[in-house]
Amino acid sequence: MDRRYLVVAFVVLAVVVAAIALSPLSSPASGPSAPDGTYPAGAGPDHIDFSALESDDANVSHTPREYWDSYAIVYTAPPERPLVEGDYYIDATTGESIAERRYNATVYRNGTTYAFRQPADSLPNERQREEFEADDAFVYDESSNAYYRYDPHYGQLAPTNIGRHTDILDAYTWEAVGTATHHGVPVTTYRATGERTNDTRAPPVINGTLRLGSEDGIVYTYDLTVDAGERTDTYTYEVRPAPFPEHDWVDTARTLAAGNTSTEG
Repeated sequence: MDRRYLVVAFVVLAVVVAAIALSPLSSPASGPSAPDGTYPAGAGPDHIDFSALESDDANVSHTPREYWDSYAIVYTAPPERPLVEGDYYIDATTGESIAERRYNATVYRNGTTYAFRQPADSLPNERQREEFEADDAFVYDESSNAYYRYDPHYGQLAPTNIGRHTDILDAYTWEAVGTATHHGVPVTTYRATGERTNDTRAPPVINGTLRLGSEDGIVYTYDLTVDAGERTDTYTYEVRPAPFPEHDWVDTARTLAAGNTSTEG
């Protein structure tokens, strides 16, 4: 072979070897590196302290109002683990909220005003109907076949599930894997590491991801699947912009309460 070709071949080989040596592929395999960026107090590239997030002023019933005119908090859970109140809708301007309850019931709150509607044909059994009939706080409306309650001075609101949908996440450890935006809100994406925190009663996680507000510490979405023994349970959650629902039925509840001598109004 011509000497010139030997020299060229040697140079090419040297370049290839050097490139391989400098390539990241030559380093030991590892998971995705944590993204650089802003983390709220209580969170970092390899941890989320949910109790620290909750101690901040940011919360899901108020902070998202800065971004959207109205929004929904949408939650799904296994049929064996339903919540009394699941989905919520919040008007950013007025602060009104509507919660969807089991048996297709709907709850309205605005300050101390409370209204409730339960379609009679959604009640699962006669015992449930008898309970509504026996409670003077509820009025049955034949035209809509529903039970209503209205109280303009509800005072201290009864506990709700708003803000508690994410409690299940606290049992697991999380690592940041990327940054994005969620309907215009800067978020950091985390994935479950497979390890549990001190809560050893929590079922093992199969897979899980969540998106945490990079500045406000709000959990905007999550998708979590756990090993529940003979089955797998999946929980999903999202906070996103959505229209505030029609609620003319609140006026119906108010009118019925005014004509009901058994209730205060």
